[in-house]
Amino acid sequence: MKKNEQHLPNRTWAEQKISLKEGAYVAGIQFNYLWSSWEKAEFKRLWKENRGLMFIAKRFNRRWEEVLVLAADLVDRGELKARERAFFQ
Repeated sequence: MKKNEQHLPNRTWAEQKISLKEGAYVAGIQFNYLWSSWEKAEFKRLWKENRGLMFIAKRFNRRWEEVLVLAADLVDRGELKARERAFFQ
């Protein structure tokens, strides 16, 4: 055992996750952040057409928060270019 590993308890990852979750607050658990490949492609098309957040949310029948997270994720990964005009419409 390495010196820096001595403080780690001898527990499985599943056991560690349970203890980490106890008393933890999970933000956004009520949202659906899963997107199909078709939805992702359609989102990119609408983004390139400069469609607004609320338009896209209605198009997918999703909450605006879910759409915003997808947009932020794709921009962060370099799959989309950041917009020059506002996304919140």
